[in-house]
Amino acid sequence: MGKEEGKKIIVCIPGYNVAKVIRQLVMECRKYSDDVIVCDDGSIDDTASEAKKGGATVISHSKNSGKGAAMKSLFNISKYLKADVTITMDGDGQFLPQEIDKIVKPIIEGNADIVIGYRFEGDNQIPSYRKIGNKLLDKMTNMASELRFRDTQSGFRAYSSKAIDLINFESEQFGADTEILIDASRKGLKIVEEKVTVLYNTGEKTSTKNPISHTGEVVNSLVELIALRRPLRYLGTPGMVLTSLGLAFAILTIGLFNHDRYFSIPMTMLALGCFVIGVMLILMSVVLFSIGRAMRKGYS
Repeated sequence: MGKEEGKKIIVCIPGYNVAKVIRQLVMECRKYSDDVIVCDDGSIDDTASEAKKGGATVISHSKNSGKGAAMKSLFNISKYLKADVTITMDGDGQFLPQEIDKIVKPIIEGNADIVIGYRFEGDNQIPSYRKIGNKLLDKMTNMASELRFRDTQSGFRAYSSKAIDLINFESEQFGADTEILIDASRKGLKIVEEKVTVLYNTGEKTSTKNPISHTGEVVNSLVELIALRRPLRYLGTPGMVLTSLGLAFAILTIGLFNHDRYFSIPMTMLALGCFVIGVMLILMSVVLFSIGRAMRKGYS
């Protein structure tokens, strides 16, 4: 299919210390797009110069600020350039530029606002620990967005100009990928998935952080988003359960004292602990619900 007539397609690549692969990646991406933008996120190697040699427009951060920060810079450039379709692709070479046409197609045909490159099918040799970690994050993201995404952490995506204009996200780390999907689903953007190939034997590290650190960052971001989006369900309900348990243990403690004149310190501490934590969760849920409602009104 190649470059679409009348449609401006831009590939945006966040990169950190990917000098060995970025030039070839940029050259391949240029075959399927009108421009390639690389955000060099404070690399200490020759990522910026190699990307320029490949033909990319390069924007540079003075220090390593995180994938989310790079994505913000890239989205801003895409808005400025008035791209019809924006492709995001990790800079480590694990995705194939030849498949850009595949994830652009649903947007060009008007069937989607965002297309996620789905990695977990076919012959993709994905390490088991990555599959497990990604499935955990997928479930948490689906809990927050109330949608059924199969690959929320994929770095290979396509966005319509409408999506780029509407999406807001705060995370400057790896949690940005998840936050983008949650915000997009909340704003009614249509999101679909398209099967893509992924390579993990590129000869380069396919992540700038170890899996535990990466997962921890995303989980932390998700917990914040879930608590803010559904505080009554995920904080208020447990709070009511704990408060009820606290009252029940208190009644048992009083009954035991009246019957046997025995004052149980462990039972008393358990009652107080459940009651206090329960009340705190209920109060937090009410406060977060109010904040969330105010934010939703602000967006509308």
